[in-house]
Amino acid sequence: MVRRILFLFVALLSFTWASAQSLPVVDVSMSLLNWTKHLNADVDKYFTKEKGEELTRNFEAFKRDLTTYMKTRKNLSDNIFRKDIAPGKKDPENLEVLKTQMGDVIRQMRNVTDLTNDELRAEGDRLNDKIYNVLNGEGTQYLSALEVFLAGLDVSKRDIALDASVAYDRLQQSISLLASAQDKISRKMK
Repeated sequence: MVRRILFLFVALLSFTWASAQSLPVVDVSMSLLNWTKHLNADVDKYFTKEKGEELTRNFEAFKRDLTTYMKTRKNLSDNIFRKDIAPGKKDPENLEVLKTQMGDVIRQMRNVTDLTNDELRAEGDRLNDKIYNVLNGEGTQYLSALEVFLAGLDVSKRDIALDASVAYDRLQQSISLLASAQDKISRKMK
């Protein structure tokens, strides 16, 4: 009896792990969070008074576009649960909205990256390339379980909820770090 329960438990864990691994999601939220941490911590390494105003404008635009993307993602995810939408139904319009908004985010990332030092530029370029490749790939990879759902592929609502919760928190932290870096730049310009 104990062996059967143990076997079923191991089988369930294996199935859960396998299904989580089979989702074609490239989560970049942790990389984005790490990069914004470095942007905030290393302001002294890339700030100059000559670049100050441009940095401030680009940080503001980056923060704005990332906030828009985060809110859209949260609203779409909330609607799936509120309206109890079943997996398998394609929603190409909202999928395109997310991709377009992330395209805006990576353009703003590039503007910020171009004004930093070599180390932060290299890190930002790698992240930017990673996101770009997912957005412009053959549709076999997505940035979130939500995008997988909107593409009409089979994904559980549990995966969407977990993905949304973790990514939303990381995106929110990234936005706060951008605001903090922007504040540091503003103080240095006085």
